[in-house]
Amino acid sequence: MPATGHRGTRGAAAGGIADGRGLAAVLALGAQAGWLGTRFLTASEAATHEVYRQAVIQAAPQDAVHTRCFDGGWPNAPHRALRNSTLRAWEAAGRPDVPNRPGEGAVVARSADGRGWSRYDDMVPVPGMSGEVEALALYADQSAGLVHDVAPAGRIVTDIAAEAAALTRRTRTP
Repeated sequence: MPATGHRGTRGAAAGGIADGRGLAAVLALGAQAGWLGTRFLTASEAATHEVYRQAVIQAAPQDAVHTRCFDGGWPNAPHRALRNSTLRAWEAAGRPDVPNRPGEGAVVARSADGRGWSRYDDMVPVPGMSGEVEALALYADQSAGLVHDVAPAGRIVTDIAAEAAALTRRTRTP
């Protein structure tokens, strides 16, 4: 649903937009812009660990779940993340609260500088990390099911804009 701002001005729509079809849809509903997040996780310039990038590319829409699992540093905050080993273990245990989650406090990955990151931290995998980076927070929305490649950000923007423009022209033609 498009966001509306002060005095009836229209804003940007966010959530689930990863291609020109999604952008054209929110523009047709009255938004002035679309806010894309997940699509840019696979941009070649993005500081995204290759494990995370491939998880996004391989994800189906139902793999992005609404959860409160990765709340280290952001207590009880709802978010969407891709199902991974941490999320599956937490769900299988019945979604217990802190400090009773499976593997609570276990360091699963390390940054290039040696800093340890625990299983339920709100940290995403970035280049240079090692260890079980797949177990970290893989934030993404359901549009991950629409992301199938790695491309430069400029090409992503150009392709989405061109597809949205073409669809918009088609819907205006009698």
